Amino acid sequence: MKKNSLLSMFLVLIICLILAACSDDKPNEETEQTGEEQTETDSNNTDTSNENTQQESEDGTATEEKDEETSNDEYVEHQLGLKIGETGIVVSSPDKLKYEVTLNEVSYRDELENVSLYGDTFVLVDVTVKNVDDRAFDATDIFEPGLRAVASDEYKVPIGSEMIQGISDIQMIEGELTPSDTKTGNYVFRIEKADNYNFAFGIESDQITTRAEWEFSEGEVK
Repeated sequence: MKKNSLLSMFLVLIICLILAACSDDKPNEETEQTGEEQTETDSNNTDTSNENTQQESEDGTATEEKDEETSNDEYVEHQLGLKIGETGIVVSSPDKLKYEVTLNEVSYRDELENVSLYGDTFVLVDVTVKNVDDRAFDATDIFEPGLRAVASDEYKVPIGSEMIQGISDIQMIEGELTPSDTKTGNYVFRIEKADNYNFAFGIESDQITTRAEWEFSEGEVK
């Protein structure tokens, strides 16, 4: 009987030791699992943060591009009634190249070397062109201006560059204009003398987005 009692106590002791060992392992497992879950959570948060940062960057870039496009595509009213010394904005079609033109001065010439005079006089128009676009363009892309007597409906076109090329006191507008670049040069016209004139880059019948027109009197012509 005593022997059985000792055996029972021994079995109970072993069971208690086993239960105690299991109880010690469980917190470790929970700790390990919690650590793994935290690592996974941190990883997910990092991925989400990176995705948000990338999305914000893409959104910012898209907004900047949209702002640039909006700025470049913004409609500019026709510049009419300008005076000598004033600056007008011209936007050509179909590429919508944008540039500023300043009418510096206008002068008469009785003759030009190797150029025949069919009208009453030569009119030399001095202008400065500034590229205010975000693209470079060649001087040949500048819209061809015209000159008329206010009493007339006909705008005269300038004499071709091949005819006045090389004349010492005539400066041609040539070459490429990069953004913010400026070039100063002359347009020469054959025209009858008049009391008042219009000088214009584009008229109502032209395919041009924004045109610029100056008015000046004979008394302002040098």
